Amino acid sequence: MMALVQSLKEFNKLSAIPFGISSNSIEQHSEFAKNHNLSINLLADPDNSVIKTYTGTSKIGTVSSRQSFLIDPQGILRKIYNPVNAFSHAEEVLSDLKTLTEVIDQLGLLKRRQREMQDSINAASRIQNALLPNLKSILPINFGISLFYKPLEKIGGDCFWSKFNNDNKYWLGLFDCTGHGVPGAFITMVLLSGIQRIETQNHKITPVVLLKMIDEYLLEIFQTEEDKFASSGAEGAIVCFDNDKKSISFAGAKRPLWIQDKNGNMSEIKSQRRILGQIPKIDAWEEKEISIDNISRIFLFSDGITDEGNMESFSFGKERLEKLLSSNIKTSIDSIPNIISRSLKKWRDGAQQRDDQTLITLELP
Repeated sequence: MMALVQSLKEFNKLSAIPFGISSNSIEQHSEFAKNHNLSINLLADPDNSVIKTYTGTSKIGTVSSRQSFLIDPQGILRKIYNPVNAFSHAEEVLSDLKTLTEVIDQLGLLKRRQREMQDSINAASRIQNALLPNLKSILPINFGISLFYKPLEKIGGDCFWSKFNNDNKYWLGLFDCTGHGVPGAFITMVLLSGIQRIETQNHKITPVVLLKMIDEYLLEIFQTEEDKFASSGAEGAIVCFDNDKKSISFAGAKRPLWIQDKNGNMSEIKSQRRILGQIPKIDAWEEKEISIDNISRIFLFSDGITDEGNMESFSFGKERLEKLLSSNIKTSIDSIPNIISRSLKKWRDGAQQRDDQTLITLELP
């Protein structure tokens, strides 16, 4: 008992509160504390309900059957001492308590860092969302558009861009940047900021010129900060609708353009096998022009959709995506995002999402 009394100061230093509990009455506890000069709280449990909860029996109270319980600040039972050595028990508990305190301190530090990281991610998400356009608010008359956008994390490496000029030209672009999460999102911010700078300084451009200028812009940044952007880059597809010429101009970097005619047949306009922001293996960018006659819808998408895996590690694939879109030609484009989401979820069948996923559906009048 003297050992316990002498150890109380050490318990206080560790912000630990010792309690004693027995089936004795309040009056008996008060007399016991007075006789032994105890300052700890003694709890009366006359019907042994608390004692039975912790020990599984109500037959406790003698020195030989005395037990102790170490409980952390979250109310989790960390250790049971049974039997108790009256001479060394206080030192044993103090030793365990110091270890537990160190663990709790480390967990608290980890939680604080997690909160700080989450705050940073939330801030990055707000910035990224501010840079991404509202596609429905930037449309020519009688055009329709829908967006399926599902980053792997709260922020991601997929982004999109849209513009409707006074010269009756409508622009739409989709980009899939290296990585996902914070690293991928950072590259999207660099890329979208670059597009804003380029279009502000150059009023008469074409998809291939814009793609070339984005490539040069990213390459300059990535080479300047090579240690931060090693192997970074972006795939992308840019289309421009010229309402006067009734045509579509397209330029792409590893992202194709899918065109669906009014009968539901799908065709692919291939892109160049080249990544934006990386030293090229081919000399020049190319642009393709397509008449909009008989075109019902066009699709731009990131590889996160076609590369989505299931429990057997098979990919969703381009063929499956093409069949899904072709079978829904009569479906409102506003329903396409839900159809894609449900199909991918069914395909995963419990597997985790692999990558950021984006699909833009544009319906022509």
